[in-house]
Amino acid sequence: MTLTELAKLSHVSTSTASKAFALSPEVNEQTRDMIFDVAKAHGCFKKFYRSEYPGLVFAVICPEFDSTYYAAFISEMQKYLARYNSETAVASTGFSRETERRLLEYYQRYHTVDGIILINGSTEIVQRNEIPIATVNCFTQSRGVINVKKDLLTPIKETVRVWVEAGITDIGFIGDPCTNGRRRMMNEAVTEVIGEVNEDYFVRSTARFERGGYLGALELMDREKMPRAVICAYDRLAVGAMRAFADRGLKIPDDIAIVGIDDAPASSYSTPSLSSISHEIEDTCRAVANAMFKKIRGEEFESDINIVCKLNRRESSEIK
Repeated sequence: MTLTELAKLSHVSTSTASKAFALSPEVNEQTRDMIFDVAKAHGCFKKFYRSEYPGLVFAVICPEFDSTYYAAFISEMQKYLARYNSETAVASTGFSRETERRLLEYYQRYHTVDGIILINGSTEIVQRNEIPIATVNCFTQSRGVINVKKDLLTPIKETVRVWVEAGITDIGFIGDPCTNGRRRMMNEAVTEVIGEVNEDYFVRSTARFERGGYLGALELMDREKMPRAVICAYDRLAVGAMRAFADRGLKIPDDIAIVGIDDAPASSYSTPSLSSISHEIEDTCRAVANAMFKKIRGEEFESDINIVCKLNRRESSEIK
């Protein structure tokens, strides 16, 4: 469809249609919306809108901004999208499934972005139009979208095996209200490698981040028997736990070994340095960006991508 044909369908002049897509103040909002609605109904909105604005805009939806992992992912994703002359719009759901659903519906229905990237979502996505969608580590596998899965289970099992080989089988876990998925993976790893999970070694702190780790470690130490090694659901929990252990006079890793998840930049510089499982964020963002732009260009792309995460061993987990 040409712009002239669209103008006729909208009962306006070609000049008015052109100015509408250029967001010219000469065209009032009601007329512009009417032209846009006609264009969307005939599947040519993006064609004319992008003729005026050649850059692309991608929405990144994640549960929160406070997490080290999500902040690092957004920053790296912006870097890769910028290589394609693209901008990033970021929104958080506050771990609300309803907010996640509304954001997905908004971005798709009103064509406000050229692509959507959903991180750790729980909504089954219905592809409503041509806007490409990528999910990263989401709980549902949706058809017609790019599904990226991050394999955290393999390095968690590796961590447990390393400790078992060193003669340690009393292994625990510190999580918080938002890390039930990682606790399930820990359960699976311990069950497979050791054969039985000791629930007394597993703590679900009532708080989050450093305070959550501190309180979780205190709870472990106050129980009848505490584990010899522990995995924390993410690094900031591990930092709080390390402080709690130190405050009680325990030495890491001599008295208790500890591993985090996220491999935050500060992990290498703590005392002792924190062993941590990396999300391989750079590889993930590169894979997402490449697949999204191949889909936009109409090229063949990989729709199911698996990223294997890696354990980076440092001082905190090395049992002598």
